[in-house]
Amino acid sequence: MSGTTFHAAVFLIIRDETGRILLHQRAGTDFLPGYWDFPSGHVEDDESFADAAVRELREETSLVVKPEDLELVHASINHTDMPYINLIFAVAEWSGTPTIVEAHKCSGMDFFALNDLPAKLSLAVRNMLTQDFKPDLRAGLFVSTDHYEQIMGEPFELA
Repeated sequence: MSGTTFHAAVFLIIRDETGRILLHQRAGTDFLPGYWDFPSGHVEDDESFADAAVRELREETSLVVKPEDLELVHASINHTDMPYINLIFAVAEWSGTPTIVEAHKCSGMDFFALNDLPAKLSLAVRNMLTQDFKPDLRAGLFVSTDHYEQIMGEPFELA
């Protein structure tokens, strides 16, 4: 039997008490270096999406969240360089102080108001902007290279 093998990535929307969102600036990567993104990462073998989200948030920011405090707010299939299933979770409650834990992958981290976001935003952040940061699982967005270029305003390229 043949078929497409997908990779999976999870992204987390963390809000502070004023509603600002936590973003980190990507570094040390071939994909979107210098762009601001949600805390995120890949799902590992034998790991649920929720478990991956909890682990990645702790590994990247030192923040702690429980799986039951995650709400799936966006799902998409990304067919650019390789097929990816991308899931974005909003986090209801979290604890800790955001800290850059992986300095080799992150050159900045801060909370931003939705009306004052950095110019260089990842595809995940831009997808949530198209949803006004509201949950929307109806479309199951399919992102091709052409769609990526339309959303991002630039061609798809690895560094």
